[in-house]
Amino acid sequence: MQKLLILNCTLAKAGIERLNNLFTSIFEKYDIDFEIFHLTDTIENINEFSHLIISGSALLASQKNENDNRLYDIIQQFNNKSILGICYGHQILAKALMKKNVCRKSSTPELSWRKVELVSNSIFEGISKPVFYESHLEEVFGLTDDFTIIASNSNCDIQGYQYRNLPIWGVQFHPEITFTFGQQSIKNKLANYESMRRFFKNELDNPEYIEQNFKIFENFKNH
Repeated sequence: MQKLLILNCTLAKAGIERLNNLFTSIFEKYDIDFEIFHLTDTIENINEFSHLIISGSALLASQKNENDNRLYDIIQQFNNKSILGICYGHQILAKALMKKNVCRKSSTPELSWRKVELVSNSIFEGISKPVFYESHLEEVFGLTDDFTIIASNSNCDIQGYQYRNLPIWGVQFHPEITFTFGQQSIKNKLANYESMRRFFKNELDNPEYIEQNFKIFENFKNH
């Protein structure tokens, strides 16, 4: 039986609720069985889950955090199952698999809708002309040949990877973000963080392209 565990790593209370709502709307649409837990929650029924999704966060993966060991333990429990890391989740997953720090401050952070080049991979089935919401200050670097790079762009060499051809993926971008949510998030960040403005670049020509990004979760479910 397939059941997905979504680990919400968001820090702010309002952000936790918003992300829960985003995932709920997508997974109900694709008829995916799931439960959402916060990073700090106790997960007593973890063995019931076949898949793990690790969300984005304002946490910096390059720095030690009080929740790191907890995350590493959860990832280890899904060692023979399916895992998808998103943004911070993509970074902390790479760090856990490499058993060392492979995350650093990016010299070219990203904010807004950005084009990404995808390599043919089952996780991206059904996606064409890919444009994703990006919001990150850090990046993954220095991965070994155990990782296949499956996504990149001019600002970030490792936008996505697959580990050892296993059903274990990380993506720097946010496939869960709707057009409406993304637009509001960009507006808020530009208003509150003037320093982010120089990283803003909108490469989205047609908002209808965003809907296809949710297929990543359907593809993930099928592994």
